Amino acid sequence: MIIQNLRALKLLKNKSIRMISSVFIILMLFCIVKMIIPCREYRFNAVDIPAGEEPGQTVIYEGISLPPGVYRLELEYSVDSDLQVLCSVADGTVFSGGLLTNGEPLYQGLGSTEYHFWLFEKTDGLQVQITNNGAGDLITGNLKISETHLLWSMLLVILIFIAIISYTAIAFCFYDKNYSVSVEKKKIFFFVTLIGLVASIPYLCGYSVSGADLVYHLYRIEGIKDGMLSGQIPVRIDPEWLYGHGYADAIFYCSSLLYFPAVLRLLGFTVTASYNFYCVILNFATAWISFYCFYRIFGKWWNGVICCALYTLSVYRIYKLLITSALGEGSALTFIPLVILGLYKIFAENEEEAGNRGAWIPIMLGFAGLIQTHVLTCEITALSMVLFCAANIRKVFRKKNLLELLKGAMSAIAVSMWFLVPFLDYYLTQDMHIKHVSARTIQDRGLYPAHLAFHFWSVGKNTPMGDNGMQYSHPVGIGLVLVVGLIFFLILWFSGRLQGKNNDAGKRTFAKKTAIISLIFLIMSLNIFPWDKIQGMNSVFAALVSSLQFPNRFLGWGTICLVFMFGYCLQFLSDFGKQKWLLIFIIVAIAGITTSDLYLLDYTNAKQTTYTLYNEEGMGVGYTSGGEYRPEKTDTEKITFAGPVLGDGVKLDAYEKRYLHISMQCSNLGTTDSYIEVPLLFYKGYAAEEKNTGEKMELCAGTNQVVRVLIPSGFKGELDIKFVPPFYWRIGELVSFTTTILLITLWFRQRRSRNV
Repeated sequence: MIIQNLRALKLLKNKSIRMISSVFIILMLFCIVKMIIPCREYRFNAVDIPAGEEPGQTVIYEGISLPPGVYRLELEYSVDSDLQVLCSVADGTVFSGGLLTNGEPLYQGLGSTEYHFWLFEKTDGLQVQITNNGAGDLITGNLKISETHLLWSMLLVILIFIAIISYTAIAFCFYDKNYSVSVEKKKIFFFVTLIGLVASIPYLCGYSVSGADLVYHLYRIEGIKDGMLSGQIPVRIDPEWLYGHGYADAIFYCSSLLYFPAVLRLLGFTVTASYNFYCVILNFATAWISFYCFYRIFGKWWNGVICCALYTLSVYRIYKLLITSALGEGSALTFIPLVILGLYKIFAENEEEAGNRGAWIPIMLGFAGLIQTHVLTCEITALSMVLFCAANIRKVFRKKNLLELLKGAMSAIAVSMWFLVPFLDYYLTQDMHIKHVSARTIQDRGLYPAHLAFHFWSVGKNTPMGDNGMQYSHPVGIGLVLVVGLIFFLILWFSGRLQGKNNDAGKRTFAKKTAIISLIFLIMSLNIFPWDKIQGMNSVFAALVSSLQFPNRFLGWGTICLVFMFGYCLQFLSDFGKQKWLLIFIIVAIAGITTSDLYLLDYTNAKQTTYTLYNEEGMGVGYTSGGEYRPEKTDTEKITFAGPVLGDGVKLDAYEKRYLHISMQCSNLGTTDSYIEVPLLFYKGYAAEEKNTGEKMELCAGTNQVVRVLIPSGFKGELDIKFVPPFYWRIGELVSFTTTILLITLWFRQRRSRNV
């Protein structure tokens, strides 16, 4: 240890390292100093609009000189319609990509707008354009452009990232020189990193590939960002969604991993850059997690790498994450390998082996990740657990195995209590739209058998097949390579050649049961599976089946099972010296992955629609996909930016709304009780009180399910309306935090005991 420390100290004294460190420190200090310097403001007077102008007029604030930076534009205005007037920033003098902005449509219910734009070159020709595309009136007010520190916070983050990569590379070279890293570890690092990089190529092109769910998930990122700005930790109600009325997406759709891109947004990155960076990290995480799991299962690095490639670059995973932009399900697929590793350790390894200890850890990590990324995939994983337990029923009730399963499940639930408590609270006590979608059928959205072998990417965009067959359908399936692996395994099995050594019996039995379970999942994804009949059995089945939306969701577990089957076939051929067949199998895997991925790159770059969005103002704030998380009977078509609505006898003297917090001075001059309706959807947790006396005011659902505050006769005072999470939500957060700390402490103690 002393020798290692002396060598590390010698590395730190190296002249080149010190010079690199000095450059990083100087650049970082420069960014920090720039962030401390007060920001400048630029103000411009209102532009007069000649009377009688035709629709299509453009009001221009021009000749604006600005240095590079990220700016916040604030414009006062008055319009008498929604979405007919666009405020945008333009500059034809800067280089392509030197000005990033989508602009924002103006709304009748707002008196001003504000949004950010990114300027990367000094300019004297910036223009702010207000284009009226309607026949209504438009009055513009004063314009203010405020410099922010976001350019320098972005550069600081980039510098830190480059520094981490640089020092990691230097440390690796130093360690390799002095202690010699094995060739095997170098190969693992190279191939797994290459797999993650190949999967990430479509996210390194400066835009986002347009999938059906892309804008919805960009909204989720913006919702977490806005929620943190509003003071919510953790975020429960996305405050700007639904035209500032708030939307409970974060309560029903856990966004744990999305805090990372949301923080990038707070640091100044655009929403497209934040989303793409998240997907790149997700691809590398999937590659390393899947490699680790299959390496632990099969014990050979090359088998782990091939299985890693088959899973990370699988047709179904790429289809979900990239083609349809199903970010939640795509994120959940990262954690499935951990679950199958835990099941393998419990049901295939010898109970007395040391390797069986700690099987609950990958199960806990896998289920916690699934719960906090995509509840539907977690439900399908729970079904998978039931099938594996049923297939290994004798082993389930052995004390050690049962204990591992219970520890994994209970730990995952405890870690996720911060999300589960609010989720169950709203689902069980509130009348949400998600509880009224059981009439939606899914059988006609099932796949045709030929879909399962989909290998070459198509330009189709149809998901429900109906009577059109596979024409113009999405490129969804498990891929030809995995089908070949399954067929080969079944041939070995039913021909009686699937023999092995006695110590391989557990793995062989587990492989046979996994093959059967994979076939079950493949059949459940087809349109011949009787989903409609199951849905019609009772209300419980109706709700469960309808919530699935697409039968192809079962291909996630179908894929991981078949990757395991392919890896088992590789191990079988290797163990029994079938080098010729082993080589053929490896070539098939490499050729299949390569050709499929080449078609994927061609499809995404040449034929798929793309978006380049910078912030929520460029996307709008009204889209809610299926609107499952709104109070039932809410008509989202009638929701827009609006002010308070006063009942009879109520007078409003002052009003201010900031995210989900409303302050107002009001009085009820009438002889009977009345009300005020405010632009917030009525979710459990809102509270209103008189600011000076602390008097609690009664709330209820008003017109179109907005918050209605009941105002007693003769009342006069200042009201505060805000979202206050129930105390038992905080208890759930405390349980999750405490459990996480205990698990981390236990992990460190185990590692320390192994090193002693």
